Amino acid sequence: MIRVLIIEDVPLLRLGLKTTLNRIDIEVYETDSTLGLQQAQLICPDVVILKLDIDLIDSIKQESPDIKIVVLGQQKVDEGLLKLAFSCGATSYLLQDTKPDIFLYAVEMSYQGQCWVDPRVSRSILDISKEEDHSLRKGKKFGESLTPTEMKVLRLMAVGCSNLKIASTLHLSPGSIRGYTNSLNLKLGSQNRVHAVFRAISLGYINCNSLLEVSSGEILEPV
Repeated sequence: MIRVLIIEDVPLLRLGLKTTLNRIDIEVYETDSTLGLQQAQLICPDVVILKLDIDLIDSIKQESPDIKIVVLGQQKVDEGLLKLAFSCGATSYLLQDTKPDIFLYAVEMSYQGQCWVDPRVSRSILDISKEEDHSLRKGKKFGESLTPTEMKVLRLMAVGCSNLKIASTLHLSPGSIRGYTNSLNLKLGSQNRVHAVFRAISLGYINCNSLLEVSSGEILEPV
């Protein structure tokens, strides 16, 4: 019997996932993201199914390393964020329009500890890599590359936006923004948001003059 916990805030989507998983050899539990970590600790499922939330993935794996995590997301996913999800402990990545039989198979493979990534995402990531290699931003005095999304987060941080504001502006979850912030701190060798911005300016990733010309409410492109 495979014990599966669905973490989803939209009741209709929870119902759809639960119906798909409604098999004699699968025991299904459900909750929303606010209780996700608590329920994972209480139920101790074999597999957790959730949307791309770096903080929640990391927290679940920190508390229960043996849980397999299946992430449901979009085909157009940022390469850096996807890699971060797997580095935090995600087992598989499926698209929200995955066919039920493939979805069930991927859950079973994840339960067995095998990684499943939708082939469309694999091709998409390869395409992104080919198209955006030129747009990876390197500091003039530092060799670490930042992805276009990391640059947008960094520039919004630099003009004083909170994580909630950045999430709203870039149409991402607050947990994902915290994941990007952690990634930026790792890449820049910084200790916090303020230090990250200071390092980014001093290392040549962003230009102070350009920041004075933009509004904190805009989506900021790398320059």
